Formats: sequence, C-alpha cells, structure tokens
Amino acid sequence: MSKVIMASTAAALLLTGGILSPQQASAANGTPNYEVKFNLNPSIVVDSSHNLISSVRSQFSTGSSSKAYRVQYMDTATGALDAQGWSDRIRKKSSDSTHQFQYKKRYPITNGDINGALTTAANDGLNSSASGFEFQVDWTYSKQTLSVQYEKDVTVSGYSGSGLNAPNLATSRSVSVSNAPSQFKNWTSSGWGTTQLNNSVIYGPIDFKRYEGTYEDLDLDIEVWTILNAAKTGTEDIVEASFKTDSLSEATSVRTALMNVLSTKGWLVQSDVLKTSLIMERYAPVAQTPDTSAPSVPAGLSAAATSSSQVQLNWTASTDNVAVTSYDIFRNGSKIGTSSTASYSDSGLTASTAYSYTVIAKDAAGNASAASTTAAVTTLASGGTGTGSLYYNVNGSVVSYLEAETFTAKTGTFTQATCTACSGTANMQTPNGSGDSDSNYLKYDLEVTNGGSFYIYLLSQGPDGSSDSFNVAVDSGSNYQVTTGSAGSWAWKKPSSSISLSTGTHTLYIKVREDGAMVDKIALSKTSSTPSGLGGTALIPSTR
Repeated sequence: MSKVIMASTAAALLLTGGILSPQQASAANGTPNYEVKFNLNPSIVVDSSHNLISSVRSQFSTGSSSKAYRVQYMDTATGALDAQGWSDRIRKKSSDSTHQFQYKKRYPITNGDINGALTTAANDGLNSSASGFEFQVDWTYSKQTLSVQYEKDVTVSGYSGSGLNAPNLATSRSVSVSNAPSQFKNWTSSGWGTTQLNNSVIYGPIDFKRYEGTYEDLDLDIEVWTILNAAKTGTEDIVEASFKTDSLSEATSVRTALMNVLSTKGWLVQSDVLKTSLIMERYAPVAQTPDTSAPSVPAGLSAAATSSSQVQLNWTASTDNVAVTSYDIFRNGSKIGTSSTASYSDSGLTASTAYSYTVIAKDAAGNASAASTTAAVTTLASGGTGTGSLYYNVNGSVVSYLEAETFTAKTGTFTQATCTACSGTANMQTPNGSGDSDSNYLKYDLEVTNGGSFYIYLLSQGPDGSSDSFNVAVDSGSNYQVTTGSAGSWAWKKPSSSISLSTGTHTLYIKVREDGAMVDKIALSKTSSTPSGLGGTALIPSTR
C-alpha cells in the first residue's frame, strides 16, 4: 500500500510540473529502515510469572530464556519534551555494563507519505547529514510513525556493571545533558533541551524481558513489559512482537504474513497499544497537595533580663504537619529577628526599661501560627561605669550553659585560646607546668532559683593521647574530680556525684588539677542526661 501511495505522489509532482526530483529528495532526507510492531493479548500469551507460554515460544523459536532490561524516561513534570515529540530514554540490559541513552523525535506519517515525513524532519535539521541519527518507520497495527533517533552507550559512574542498575535523578539529569546531541539541545531555542533535562523527573523505571526468535528468516523479538495499571493499584503486561528490515517491500509482505499468523492463533490485539504514552501517563509524578496547615502556637514563652541591655527568650517548640522551619520574634509589636530554635537573645536594649515579646512559628510553605501569649520583662539597672560584679541567673528548672571564657573572675595560670570547633570560638586552658593548685581557678558567681542537686558537666579535652582532669567545687566545699576527654576529642564529663546548690547565691570554681587540660563550656543540670554536641545557648551574665 505504501508503494502505491508513494508512486502516486511522485506522479502528481510530475504532472503538476514540480521541480523536486526523487534524487534531490533522497540527498536531503534520511534513509529509513522499517520496524513492524504488533501487540499480543497478554491474557493469552503470558503466564502469571510474566513469561511467554510455550506455544508462542515454539511458533517463533525463541527458546525458554529471555534477556532482562530496565528502562526509564526523562521529561519535565508537565511533559515538555513529549509535547515537542521528543523522548529521552535510558535503558540498561542486565548483562551489559553500559547504559543506552536514546534521544528520539517522532513525526506522524499521514496516508503512508513516508517521504513527506522525512522532508519535514529534514526541514527541522534532521536530515541525512545529521551526525549519529538513524531514521526508522515504526509500523504498528493501524499507523506509521517516523522516528529519528540518536543513541549512545555510556558508562555511568556508580551504576555500571552487570545488573539492572538505574541511575538516580541527579545522575540521570547530568548524564542526559552531557550526551545529548545539539539538535535536541537547541530544538526550539538555544539550550532548550538542556533546560528541560535540568528540570526533568524520572518516568519509571520499568522492567521488561525480551525473547529473541525468528520469522520468515528475519529476527523477531517478543517483549513482555510489566507496567502500572490504569488505576495504579497493580501492574499489567504489554506484549509486543517486532521485526526490522531495510526493505519496504519486505516489511510489507512479512507484516501481512505475521498479522495473519497472529490472527489465526487468536494472539493479535487488533489495535495500537501506545506503550510510551502509557508510561508517560501512568508514571507521571503525582502533584503534591499544597501545605496549608499552620504550625501550632508557640507555648510557654518566657522572657528573662540577663543584663541591663539583654533579654533571653525561651518557649516550647511548635509542631507542624510537615515541619516548623523558623520563628519570628516581635518586640513591642515589631519584628526584630528570626530564630531556627526555640530560644532567642535580644540585645542592645535600654536599662531599666519594660519590653513585651511575642513569637510566631512558620513552616517551609510560609504558613504562620497565631502569635504566642505576650511575655513582659524589664531590663536590669545600668551597671554605670562597669565596676559592678558579674553573675549568672541559673534557673534550676532548665539546663543552664556557661561559656568557660565568660568567667566572673580568674586566678592563676588559666589562659584563653582561639578554637574554631568550640561553641564560643574560644576555650580556657592551662599551659604545661601549671601544677596542681587551688590558687589556679576560674570563678563563676551564680544566682540560683529553684535550687536542688545539680550535675556539673564540663565540655573538655586533654592535651595529649590520654585524658587529663580538673577539680570542680562550689563555695568552700570539697573538690570533685572531672576527667576530660582525650586529645582532639571534646567530650562532656561530670563528677561521679551531684552537687547541692540551694536557692540563692553560690560560687562555682573550675580548678587546675593536671596542667594542659582545656574546657570549652559548662552545663548545670538536675538530670544525669549528658548534653549533646555543643549544648544549648549559653547564658549572658548580668551586672549587679
């Protein structure tokens, strides 16, 4: 039938005085081969294990073994490549170490006018001079399509070797971009294809098996594809038998004979099953439901004046259906900052001044909670010239953290050292030769509310391969030894027993016991649970 139509087209050109000769068209257009494809009824020709039944295998001499493949397609979530007639396919044969990347452009063939489709492709720059491209007429039960395809075998790092190894999204994108032909990359505009691939998603992967047989002295493949069903509640099989030839006349005669055999056996599906279209439809990414749920209102907001110019805010973390990402902090109704944790330190304030605070929780979608209840606070009185003594407000209801270098007083050989891994970018340490002495210490004056038994933790390490130690004491009480972490390893360490700190004023001492020991941070807690990492936000000392 195609020969008759092509001959009629040529005759029409001659009768109308057309100047396009067959020789000129052939020079510009690509030369196609022909692939004939028929779909077989899967409910008849495959078993429950997705294998061809013996009668089909016997008819086409395929044998009982098959070859395994995995394939996935790349396109944007909106199908931008498919809308332009392009596809990007990544296929892996189980026994191969490489992946095959295929970039295919499809052209419809109307009324058997193959040369017309080839001319359209040539006008798009896909002609006989398009390096690396092959031309093929796909001839199914009821239609013909011209496929112009570029294929390349690629060794994909991390996914090579035998087996069905499909690359992940990032790798699929990058390797597709780096191996794409220029005609695809610049299809509608410069860099068009690259842009689509950089925003693409994976459709698949899908596994299929191929049985290799013969028919009429031509190689005949029968593939069993197992894909999602229309409801996406399970899978179904698509079975496709195909052969290729370079001759249109052979494609025509063998196609007719094969169709008759399949019809006689009752195996033929007398319609086209558009496999690629089904995959694009059924493996399309599910549109995400917008997040419209706001986080819960931050609870338990407290504000404590830590000095004449600073206030410490703390609250209970909010919850969200996805995740809370930040908190907006408001002072006297105006936003002053953002925090990623359930605490915030507000500085630069005026002494002896009343302030009110609220907090709002937000998630990644921008949903915001209602404002928390208001926390009111008055900053401490000014320290004047700064001669007043420093102290820490330690609330026994929560863990209190102190930076070691922010001491009330220091006596003896302790020195401050820069430390990029430390919580305050500094630590306190004793140089070699400091000796054991109660006259070498760091001092921290405390104002304890909600007193009781406290564990005193030191984030510390020693100067060499073995651990060293400090002595810890409160007021005029006994020394408690604290063994440090080893060199290069900051670790939270505490005395073997708790130390009593009643409500009121106290002095905490960190004393030299072995020279060279280092301390980064101090934690006072009523629980024996060891702090993690660099601990929480350190207190800011107040001025009396």
